[in-house]
Amino acid sequence: MGYIKFDAAEMNNLQWKKIMSKQLKMAKTFEIHCWNEEQEEIKMVLPFGELKESCWKYGKIIHGPVTPEFIEYILSLPKPTDTEIYNKMTPFFTIALDNGFWSEHYGTELTKE
Repeated sequence: MGYIKFDAAEMNNLQWKKIMSKQLKMAKTFEIHCWNEEQEEIKMVLPFGELKESCWKYGKIIHGPVTPEFIEYILSLPKPTDTEIYNKMTPFFTIALDNGFWSEHYGTELTKE
């Protein structure tokens, strides 16, 4: 897969969901990184994992298992409407999977190690 970047021309997050769906099926665990001020986003994902100890003073990391419920939740999220800075595909700054897949900068940059 390599590297994929979604720009402002991407009107919905259907392509992001298609890629994410494939990657989630091949993963066992996830990490979601949120900035400290993203309290609502942190609350949204805590039912699926727990806070991870981290030295990142500007944010929180939630980690947990990739379950069918987690996959369904992530793929059911609508495309965020606050797209002034990033044309967000997801409300989460980073979603990292244990299979080497990263959805970063709110899903605008996807990489696979």
